[in-house]
Amino acid sequence: MKAKDRKRLILSLIKDDLINSKLLRGLNKAGLDADHYCLFLSGTIFNLLGYPNSEQSDEIFSEYIKLTEQSDKIDIKETPNTLDGLANEIYVFIVKRKGRKK
Repeated sequence: MKAKDRKRLILSLIKDDLINSKLLRGLNKAGLDADHYCLFLSGTIFNLLGYPNSEQSDEIFSEYIKLTEQSDKIDIKETPNTLDGLANEIYVFIVKRKGRKK
């Protein structure tokens, strides 16, 4: 897969993860137990980026989850393109962090 297509795929998965996570957190806040409907797209994203199973990866994953929580502040209906910006921000963060060593 070409690097450009791979990046586009990962950005799409991040955006889908933002939408799914936002939905699940909203349903949980409403009193419904929605955790069983998580798509676990973040695992796929990290696998596509070649993250090894390590303590460093776990730390970056925790930061990734915190970043996805920013989607709660975005009104998807009013400003759907804002998710694209957040997805790109998250992509840049996890790619840069992959290159760093502890």
